Amino acid sequence: MWTNAYSVEDVGEFLKDARKEKGITQAQMAKKLGFSPVTLSALETGKNVSSQKIELYLQMLGYRIVIVPKSAKVKVSE
Repeated sequence: MWTNAYSVEDVGEFLKDARKEKGITQAQMAKKLGFSPVTLSALETGKNVSSQKIELYLQMLGYRIVIVPKSAKVKVSE
């Protein structure tokens, strides 16, 4: 699973979908990350949170961020 994210809302939606795909509840993920449930909800709805928290959440789910210019014609693969 991967995504093109053009906003923090897109990133939040991806995080929520990836968490659900792995069968993890919000409460379980908040506990694993050491975040409050309010912070986790803010992440998943694209609210203003630190990029470090987004990165930690992605790592916990087994993902990473790849940033390329919008105009780039690239293929991202392992």
